[in-house]
Amino acid sequence: MQEYRQILIDTEWAEAERLLLAAGLSMPAGCDYGLAYYEDGHMLACGFLAGNVLCGFCVAPAAQGDGVSTAILSRLVLHGKQQGIDHFFIFTKAGEAEKFVAAGFTLVARTGQAALLEQGRPNYADWLAATRERLSSFVHSQGVSALGAIVMNANPFTRGHEYLASTAAASCDRLLVFVVQEDVSVVPFAVRFKLVSEGLAHLPNVLVLPAGPYMVSRASFPAYFTADATRGSVHAGLDCAIFATRIASDLGISIRFVGTEPFDPVTRQYNAVMAQEFARSGLTLREIPRLESAGAAVSASRVRALLRGEPGQAQWHELETLLPSVTYNFLRSPQGADLLRQLQNHVGRH
Repeated sequence: MQEYRQILIDTEWAEAERLLLAAGLSMPAGCDYGLAYYEDGHMLACGFLAGNVLCGFCVAPAAQGDGVSTAILSRLVLHGKQQGIDHFFIFTKAGEAEKFVAAGFTLVARTGQAALLEQGRPNYADWLAATRERLSSFVHSQGVSALGAIVMNANPFTRGHEYLASTAAASCDRLLVFVVQEDVSVVPFAVRFKLVSEGLAHLPNVLVLPAGPYMVSRASFPAYFTADATRGSVHAGLDCAIFATRIASDLGISIRFVGTEPFDPVTRQYNAVMAQEFARSGLTLREIPRLESAGAAVSASRVRALLRGEPGQAQWHELETLLPSVTYNFLRSPQGADLLRQLQNHVGRH
């Protein structure tokens, strides 16, 4: 008996995980829906949907060549559309890309190890057109020869982020600051974008933009949100390839700025992979030493740690040295009360 059915109970999830492990894969993070193919009660294939990301495709050797993966893909897309999703990504091994192109997906970027494809709208072309429109009056001024970029999560926006942006802005004609749009951090994207925009408003050659789904997202760099150092370099390589071969080229960006990373191994690995990928593409990477306070690098993780529980006078005094006034005042305002409560109870990487 052959059948496709939703993965529901713990034993089925465990069976799917064993199937993935046997193929050298891991269970994707953040799965909303899983589908498996069975023959005579044995799971021989699986695939998953995490938000709008199709992932975790695996077919046992006994079922390969029978169109099983295509059947799982079409069923997952149908389920996603029934949930109101119009645009899908596939993060997969590089060697699997052509199979999904044949199924109607468009390649966004590929490295030697991984590939990102998409189907539906709004797609990369739509994102690029909207971003170019926002940039039109900003970059077409006389004498713009060096367009720089920063990608930051700003969870929350600190003096370290402010220092990175102001230092970078002094090193190029115009600077684009992309705020990570993936909304899985404790500080929501809308708040992060507002604080970064207001916090950098005094820099006339800086434009703050939403990063969209093509920079540090669950589609382009899932390990960033799961701290999966094992696969971090693979995911980081793909994210960097998208930026170097598509975004920088299409927008005319010639240099990207990052801060040094003394704490987080995934971000430190990301910077190292970025240097390698950008060297191949001819894109300049400039690493700026972190701003320090009281002999330690300023970090958003330190800010979140100070806000956990019930911060007292000493914690607020330290926070005042780590946060620009726009963030500090927001957290202490009635508008920031709900976020402050979330930060006080937050446990996790982001």
